[in-house]
Amino acid sequence: MGKLLFEKTTEEGGERKIYFTSYLRTDFVERSLVVTLRKNNTVKDIFLSSYHFGSVEWKSGIGLVEPRLWESEEQAVSPSYLTRRYTVRMANGPADTNLAVEKMIPDVLDNMENRKFAETISSILVTKKSMKKIENWS
Repeated sequence: MGKLLFEKTTEEGGERKIYFTSYLRTDFVERSLVVTLRKNNTVKDIFLSSYHFGSVEWKSGIGLVEPRLWESEEQAVSPSYLTRRYTVRMANGPADTNLAVEKMIPDVLDNMENRKFAETISSILVTKKSMKKIENWS
């Protein structure tokens, strides 16, 4: 298991996205963190994904939303319309916010190489709204 490392930034419509990723192999993401910044570098959204537990999003003004679980191995191989078309595990169901706080978020943030950035993100995730500016991430 590798540490999440800064991978890239993208810009679109005045927003910047910062990507941190760890890989199980070169073509398979283990964990990811995507932070969307407004023009003034304040955090708009944060998306965290853990191969082991699922994914969750934080939106400024709302807080944590849409924690999702990955389907089980049994569900992934069961015959259905989707599995005939898509042969991958999918986020198939809502998760409890407690699971996001206790498992998903720590799995991502505890595995970041940049500890200071992880602490900054952690302090934002416990709030519903943040005007914290992100200036340095690499």
